Formats: sequence, structure tokens, C-alpha cells
Amino acid sequence: MTIALAEPAQASKFTGNGKPPATCTLSGTTYTCSTIFSGDNDTAEIASGYTVLVTADLVMGYFQDIKMTGTARLETTGSYKIDITNTQQNNFSTDGATIKAGGNFSLGNGKTITANIIGATVDIVGSSSKITGTITATGNVNLVSGTQVTGAVSGGNITVGADAKLGSSLIATGAIRLESRVTVASGLSGASISTDSDVKITGAVKIAGLADFASGNTVTGKVDAGSLTLRSANATINGNVTVTGDTLLENSTVINGDLDANNVKTGDSNARINGNATVNSIYFGYGGTVSKVITCKNPPNPQKCSCVTYSSTYSYSPTCAAAAPASAHHFQITHSGNALTCQPQTVTVTACSNADCSTLYNNSIKTTLQPGGAEFTITGGSNNAASVSRSTAGTATLSASGAPNPTTCVGASGTASTSCDMVFSDTGLALTVPDHVSMTAANVTLQALKSAPAPNAGKTCVPLVASTTATVSFSCSQIDPANAAKPGMALKNSDAANYTSVSCGSGSTGVPLKFNADGLATANLQYPEVGKVSLSASYTSGNLGASTPAGGTAFTVAPKAFRLKATRVGTTPALPAGVFARAGEQFTLQISAVNALPDNPSNMDANVTKNFGKESTRESVQQTISVTEPTGGVGKLAGSFVITDGTASGPYTFDEVGKITITATNINPSTSTTNGTKPPTYYMGISRPDFETRGTLDLGRFIPDHFDTTLPQPLTDTAAGDTMDCSKTGGIVQPCSKRLVYSRQPFQLVVSAYNSAGALTKNYSGAYAKTITLLSWSNSVDTATVKAVEIDGMGWSEETSGGPKTRFTFAGGVGTLVKDSQNPLNLPYFAFAAASTPSNPTRFVVRATDTDGVTSARSAPAELELTAISGQLYIAPNFGSVNAPMPMHMEARFYLNGGYRLNPAFALPAPSLDLNSLRYSNCQKLLAADANGNCTAAAQLKLSGTGQPTFNNGKAVFRLQGPGIGPGSVGISLRGQCPTGASCPDWITYLPATVGNATFGIYRSGPVIYTREVY
Repeated sequence: MTIALAEPAQASKFTGNGKPPATCTLSGTTYTCSTIFSGDNDTAEIASGYTVLVTADLVMGYFQDIKMTGTARLETTGSYKIDITNTQQNNFSTDGATIKAGGNFSLGNGKTITANIIGATVDIVGSSSKITGTITATGNVNLVSGTQVTGAVSGGNITVGADAKLGSSLIATGAIRLESRVTVASGLSGASISTDSDVKITGAVKIAGLADFASGNTVTGKVDAGSLTLRSANATINGNVTVTGDTLLENSTVINGDLDANNVKTGDSNARINGNATVNSIYFGYGGTVSKVITCKNPPNPQKCSCVTYSSTYSYSPTCAAAAPASAHHFQITHSGNALTCQPQTVTVTACSNADCSTLYNNSIKTTLQPGGAEFTITGGSNNAASVSRSTAGTATLSASGAPNPTTCVGASGTASTSCDMVFSDTGLALTVPDHVSMTAANVTLQALKSAPAPNAGKTCVPLVASTTATVSFSCSQIDPANAAKPGMALKNSDAANYTSVSCGSGSTGVPLKFNADGLATANLQYPEVGKVSLSASYTSGNLGASTPAGGTAFTVAPKAFRLKATRVGTTPALPAGVFARAGEQFTLQISAVNALPDNPSNMDANVTKNFGKESTRESVQQTISVTEPTGGVGKLAGSFVITDGTASGPYTFDEVGKITITATNINPSTSTTNGTKPPTYYMGISRPDFETRGTLDLGRFIPDHFDTTLPQPLTDTAAGDTMDCSKTGGIVQPCSKRLVYSRQPFQLVVSAYNSAGALTKNYSGAYAKTITLLSWSNSVDTATVKAVEIDGMGWSEETSGGPKTRFTFAGGVGTLVKDSQNPLNLPYFAFAAASTPSNPTRFVVRATDTDGVTSARSAPAELELTAISGQLYIAPNFGSVNAPMPMHMEARFYLNGGYRLNPAFALPAPSLDLNSLRYSNCQKLLAADANGNCTAAAQLKLSGTGQPTFNNGKAVFRLQGPGIGPGSVGISLRGQCPTGASCPDWITYLPATVGNATFGIYRSGPVIYTREVY
């Protein structure tokens, strides 16, 4: 590592290459520096594998810069602080390194940092800072509002500001304070907890004292607490609850699980326990309930519900269990099998209510343990602080008095022994290895002790190795799964730079450790796999020696997380950018259990824990989904997997449209269901927040598989926008599908979005429903095939200015046509290409396609099929009186093979008819044009009757009142409403009207038979 000092006005650069700068000394890969900045604009670069110890406060200025890579480490010694609140965001990059303050660490003003942070105290100030890594403090931790932390947070008293998001666990030795809308993703533990409204906690909660959850809080996981309060209203726990003290459930609070507590009180309105309740006493306010069974722990009389009381205004009859037994059936002792003669050995004593100890005796009971004769009181079924002792080396049999049946024993974690024999020795190594997450640095302690010489022999322990560095031989073994991957375990003294690899299953390896004056050494351990593992240690020096108990110290290593990957199975059809798959389309979902090493894109198997799923009681994984878009969306993920070498892989489908988040969580045979809600499950049953293995994948967008185009139902043949029934033409229209429509006749249409299984995609609505384009396609004579030839195209009725519109409104996957005040019909129509030339009947289908390429086109025709005809409105000529109404007969006709003929299927409503609808031509005789060119008939003729012709079987009639003058004639045609002088549309826009000649004052004679005789 080098430092180039410049002139005082210029910046200096501290660069890591193994050479110490002037302000530092170098030992191995560790630098000890009085400062790393000599000017306001300096840059410090710390390379991977190097540690920099600063022996003063490190307060970064606005223009100072730190760059760290890989496993680089920056520390301040003693109680010196690190403050990087004032520097610019782009003036530091940490790349997952470690920053440790001997005193306070502070970060703020919205900064983002990728590092593991350690400090005596930690303060994240300002707002909306993001830490990708862990936070560890021996003292208080304060996280300001909006802070995001991806890794675990641990410290003394911990305060988390409003809207903060913690992506892993929160572990406090003191009090926890969570302000409004905080989310904790992987459980928490502490001395006490208090919250503001709407806090969300996922994972186990362990609180030694009071757990006080405010209104709207939700805890999804098991809760253990000294005492518990759920505040009004809607504070909810989804999981089982164990409280050693009292519990208060205020109005409208809920426990979705079993409750084991001392005294319980429910509020005045509707507090609910949706499970069993095991209590000393319980008081019900109005509406309070226990859905299953109440068990009174210590009833004053034999009555089953003797511990239950009620509000004077509430009548309730709960289900209560019989009284608890008067005494425990027997005691069970859990022990390691080995102990020292110079100090007590901790064991666990359990009071059992039955022979196999599947039910605990929860009342208080006293017992005396042997050897040692210590008395203990057991409350709640178990006492983890019990101890036995013996001052002379040898084997002793463990026992506990006070129960009618003999004591039974089980081995400590990792052993299967049921022996009650414990071997006491004068020397030994006490090895402690915590359960931990794979490839995190677990803090291991090893103490080498021996019995003190006379006269204190057998009374006190003294160090076997003290104030020196000694080599300890380590060996490890994979217990469960036994026949699986057994990679090497890495060990090093806690302040050493490099790890030593210890083989699991073949011999032992020496690791140098520093022992303090108390004979205690600390080490870091890393293990890349998962399962139950044991570590053994031995030390020999001259005639002195010691080892850990036979079988070593067992511990459990869990995966860090689940890594999820989804791959679309097919490659056709190609999908637009941002689209993952079609609804119901198969894709492969892979869920890999991984350790804490970062993912390596070039070798994604490098950090997969291949032992996952091979345990004797096999661990597995379950998936749940949430539809993230659209809001309120629905959908189901379906599929199955097979676990191979730590990866669960199999085919899956999602049946809906939108975006989803898939959450993978650990599951094992110990998982139980409480009122339909599965509680969090932990790897190999170790109930701690970081053993609740989880992983998420944001997946989407999914689009519909296809559309169907259909007519709305019911069909009446008499409504605006309706089509006509082919069968009502008497078979004269050929070819004809089921429904008939005139060229340019607007018709209603429904477009429905489906998944590949043929179910509606109900999320296809709002922003997820795209703009629909309609096309018409020709059918061949063989209706089983569709020609891939577009014909003539689709249009829209009453087109308005302003360009194309999204004309369909989708709800529940069904699109109906939008109507508005300017465009009341807004319906599609089919048009023959040459409007002036009539065409024979033509069969066509309606095809819908959206901007994502979703279409109604399929290999087998499934689109709406219609028959289009060229139309004409024929007005027949007539004769009549100049003073009487004259009927004018009309026919709706269609074109077939060179001529027009009556269409008996036409019964659709016609528009209103008034004088403005009449057009006059070829006015003759007394109805001829006046001097101004106006047809006299225009001033004289009037409509007689309602003016609303009704078509029946293709025919209709309207009446003209005679003009009062004559004789004369006029050509009558019908047009729609339009401004004077404009080119007006036909009265029925899609039926061009002929001209019918009306003659007044001349009467056509009746039928005449002419005969001629020829001789």
C-alpha cells in the first residue's frame, strides 16, 4: 500500500499494494495508521485482503474519498469513531467490505453503502439511507426514518424510524423501538419491544420482557415474550404465542394460533384467539373468544373452566379442557455426557406429563438433581439453567427426584444417546460453536481448563493453557446428512488474516489460537455446506492434554437464503420486451439453497448448499406468490419440483396476467397448520430468525395466451348494433354463417382474454389491457381452415376526430365497447372494398390483436364468424289521391348473383323519420319546380302518422299526406339528418336507398284481362 503526499494545497492518494505509507506501519496485511487523510481532498484506497487500523477519530470531509474492494477492512481502534455523514455519495465505494468503529459509527443524508458495519454504537442519520450488508453494535443502534438494511441488525437498544425496511433479522440485547410502518423481514429478539402503528414483522419474535404491539401491527411467526400487549385495533399475530407473564388483548385484536400465558385479559370488544389457550386465568370482555380449547394450568377446583371469568354484559360458553395432573409423570434430563470436576455442568431438566414426554407438565414443580444435590424449580415444563457437579473424576449417573417414575435422559444436540451416565474429568476443552448461517463467520470459543491443585482440587478450575499461542488439533464430521457433501471447514484465530482448512472425516488439522489469561481463545469458523455438523478439539503439551467430549460439539448450519430463477420453456412465439411469458405457459422454476457467499454469475452453482434436502428428516421448500401488479390482482402458481443437490427444480405455470413476487420459504415435517395459517418454519427445527430461510423473485410481465371474439348475448335481431339470424333468410343467402351483417352495418363485439387452459385472465384490465386492433379475415369454403389473407379491413361507425381510440373497456378479462356522448355507437363494421359495386355474400372472421401481439388467431378457427352482404333499401312506387295518405312500401334487400332480393331476416330498428329525411327528385306536372327551382311537393307533402317505420320480415311502410294539388308525381328518397346543402348519408347508413315514384291524382286501375278472338 502506498501513499503519495503532495503539496499542502493538493490531494494525496492512499493506494493498496502492500507498501506502507508514511503515516502507517505494516504487519502482514494489517496497517496501523495515525490517519489516512492529510488533506481535504484526499483519497484512500484499501485493497481486498488488507486491514487498515486508524488510531484516531475518522471523520470524512465533503471532498474526501474512500474506496474499498472485496474483503478490505477499515477499523478505528479504542473508542475512536467513524463518521461518513458529510461526504458526498459518489465519494465512497465499499463493495461489500467491512467497516468497524471502536466508538460510534455514523452514516447519513440518504447515502447508499455496500458494507458490513460494526461499531460500539451505530447511528444512521438523515433520511432514506440504504445499507447493503449487516449492522452489528455492542451498544445502541439508531436507524432514522426510511432507512433500508438488507442484512441482520444487532445491538443493545435498537430504535428504528418510520417507514424503515429491514431485510433480515433484528437482534437486541436491550429494548427495541419500532416506529410506524416499519417492516422486518426475518424476525427479531430483544429485552422488550414497543411499536407505533402498522408495523409488519415476518419471522419469530423472542422478547424477554414486555412485547407491546400497537394498532395495525402484524406479526407473522411464533412469539415468545415475558408479557404481551396487543393494542386496539387490529393488532394481529399469525402464529403460536408463549408468554411467561400476563397478556392483554385490547379491542379487535387477534392471535391466529395457540396462546400459552399466565393471566389473560381481553378488551371490551371482539378480541379473538383463533386456537387453543393454556392459561392460569382468562377474562373475557364483550365478544372475546377462544376458537378451540381453554386449558386451566392451575385451577383452584376440579371444574374445567374454573379459570375463566366474563364481563357482566357478556354471555359466553367456551370449550375447556380437564384440569392438569397433580404431578409430573417423570423428569427428562438432556446432557452432553461429559463434564469437568472443577465446575458445574449445565443440563436441561424437563417435567413430562406422559411416558414419551410428548406432553409437558406446565405447573411449578421442584426437583433435586444428582450428582451435586442442587434444587431447582421448573415452571413451564423445562428449566435450561439446571446444573450438576462432582469434584472427583469418574462416571456418575444423572437423576432428578420428585416424580413417581424414574428419570430418563437424552443426548444433547447431535447425539442419539439415552444414557444417564456423565463422565467427569480433571482436564478438558470446553468448545462452543453456535448454530449459524453457512459461510458466515461464526464466533467459536475454546477454553482449556483443569482442576486447581490442592487444596482447591475439585473446587475450582484454572487455565490449562494461558496467555500464549498454542496449536489446537481440530477435526470435524458431517452428522446429518451423513452420506452427503463433506467439504472442508475453515478455522482461524479471530484476529488472524487467513483461514486454515480442516478436513471433515479424515484426520485432524492444527490451528494456532491465542489463549488469554483465563485460558480462553476465540476463533472464526466458516462452513460452506448445511446440516448438523460436529467439531472436535484436542490439545497436548508434554504430559498435559485435554480434549472435547467424545463426539465433539454439535451445531447446525443453515442456508443463507433461497435463490430463485425462472426460465421460459418455449421460445416461440417471440414476446415483446418486458414480457416473461403468456398466462398458463410453462416455465422452469429453480429454487437453490445458497450460502452467504455472493453469487458468481460465471458459476451459479458455486454457493449452492448441495446437502439441502438430503437430511434424515428432509428439509424442503414451499412457494407462495403475491400479485404485485395490477393492484388487487389474482392468480395461482401451479407446478411441482424435485430437489437435487440443493436445488428444487420443476415445471410451473401462472394462470393470470400481470407481475408476481414468488417467495420461497423453508418447510419441514415439523411444520404445523394453525387455523389454515402455516407458521414460519426453521431449518432443522432451530427456532431463530436467521434460520427461517427465505428468498424472493419478482417475475413478469405475463400476458394473455389468446383472445376470443364473440357477439354479446343474448342476441335479439331487433336491437341497435345487433346482427341478423341466417336461418331467417330461408336459406337464400349462401354462403351464410350463423349470423348475418350488412356491409358497413355497425355491430356489437366482445373481446375476451384467456390463458392457455381457456380460463379468463381476470387481471387483464386497466393499464394491463392494451389497445386492441381489429382485422377481418376471409374464410375458405372449408370452414375448418382460415386463409391467411386480410380482406377489406374493419372500420368504426361514427368515427370522431382526434385519431384512434382504445375502444374496449376490460373488466375481469372481458372487453366491451366504450360508448361516449360524442360517439354513442362507436361500433365496428365490415366494409366491402368497392362500395359502389355490390358483392355476393362473403363469409369472414373478426380478429383481435393487442399491442403485445396477443391475438385471437389460432391453429383451429375460434374467432367470430359472420357473413357480409351488400344491401339496398328499396322504395316501391305508388299512386293515390291528392287528398288522402299514400303508403310508401320499403324493403331491406341484399345482393345475390346479379340482382337484389328481399332480406326477410332484417328486423333491426330504423332511425326516426321526419320531413328533413325526405328528398325529392323529378317533380312532374302540377308538382313540378316553381320559378325558383323548388319542387312544389316539398312545400305540400307531409308525413302521415308517427313517422317511425318498423321493419318486419324485411318490410316496412311510411305514409305521405297528399299535397292537395295534382295531378303530379315526385321521386321520393330517404336521407339521414345533416346540414342543409351537405352531402347527406342514407337514412339507414348501410342501406343505400332507391327512389320511389309517388303519383298523386292518377289512379291505377285494377287488374284487366284483355281478350282477342281470332277467326
